[in-house]
Amino acid sequence: MAPYTVVVTDHDFTDLSIEREGLGDIADIVELTSAVGETVEGAHETLAGADAVITLRYDLDADDIAALSECRVIARYGIGVDNIAVEAASGRGIPVTNVPDYCIEEVSTHALTMCLALARGLPAYDDSVAAGEWNRETSAPIHRFSTRTVGVVGYGAIGRAVGERVAALGADVLASDPFLDDEDVTDDPATLVAFETLLERSDFVTIHSPLTPETREMFDADAFARMRDDASLVNVARGPVVDEAALLDALDSGALAGAGLDVFPEEPPPVDHPLRDHPDVLTTPHVAWYSEEADEQRRETVVDIVRTALEGSEPYNVVNDR
Repeated sequence: MAPYTVVVTDHDFTDLSIEREGLGDIADIVELTSAVGETVEGAHETLAGADAVITLRYDLDADDIAALSECRVIARYGIGVDNIAVEAASGRGIPVTNVPDYCIEEVSTHALTMCLALARGLPAYDDSVAAGEWNRETSAPIHRFSTRTVGVVGYGAIGRAVGERVAALGADVLASDPFLDDEDVTDDPATLVAFETLLERSDFVTIHSPLTPETREMFDADAFARMRDDASLVNVARGPVVDEAALLDALDSGALAGAGLDVFPEEPPPVDHPLRDHPDVLTTPHVAWYSEEADEQRRETVVDIVRTALEGSEPYNVVNDR
């Protein structure tokens, strides 16, 4: 029996071969559930024996954290840690880690792709052709992307990558981030402006903010009222950053031209969810992060972080103070 136990709360992999290959010589790998985010009865008993916990979207709440009597690290397969009771972990001295850089290329490319698809009217044209039509006016008017302004909300690593891609195509870039000052974007293609200014001036607004109490439903009815009625919203960050009811109202009333959504507050959204087949909405199933390379990178990074902690060293990519 290996000296340590690593509990994987949930995952979306075919198997845990990478985890077992990287940690099997020092730890037993215990799979809590293979269903993403699924609550497990009796989880506390399993968690109580964990020397390390790896999680994807499992709701690791304060009660779960309290059950961790021997845990040296909680590692998330991803960037955001909003599914983890981070303050509770801090209170118990448990480091919480993430993988902040594994999908910068993928998410920024996905956001740009959604902007371009909406800019070129591709969803409506595709539906039109499938319906037997052949009509240029279906998505008119269309403007050169180089004449457009893209607003990036949340100008971290992914937001900056979006800005670089947008600028390479000749469009103007605005950025809004409460943690940055003008000198932080001196060498960037973006102009830093207030959130309200960005909403008012942008043809496309793309979201890259983490989910926090401050950002939850920051895109509400007031935000959509500030946006131009020919503007589009792209969300590849977290679903709850957008007030879904307000977004639907804005689209249906013509106050907003379109939206590209990779994330929803509830995933998957109900089959009859009105945004799933809305004519002005382009949707993807929370895959902005995905490529085979990114998937492998996040897993290998998590394995290395856990191994570092189990071998007695300070783990890296720690997001909390203890």
